[in-house]
Amino acid sequence: RVLFCLWVEPDVAPARLAVLSGVSRATISSVVNTLERKGLVTRDRRSRDRRVVTVSLTEPGRELVRRAFARQHERERAWLAEVDRCDLERLNALLRELLARPVPD
Repeated sequence: RVLFCLWVEPDVAPARLAVLSGVSRATISSVVNTLERKGLVTRDRRSRDRRVVTVSLTEPGRELVRRAFARQHERERAWLAEVDRCDLERLNALLRELLARPVPD
């Protein structure tokens, strides 16, 4: 989830990444440490204010997200191939309704 959030919103502060990922700041710190050791993300300090840190995907991190996204897309395509048109239309209507609702806090 953290990698996908960074793919959608690159160069993000750890506090913002925690919110996007739905985890605590302590958890995001641990996750980012692990991902950094694996070479999937980097931490960068802003040149003007060295206290400001952002987290970004590395090229291997971006490639991992692309592959995961492609695999998931194929799974969803296979699932939906088994659903008839009427049910797909109902599913689309329900998803549009859910997306139109305000996001709960």
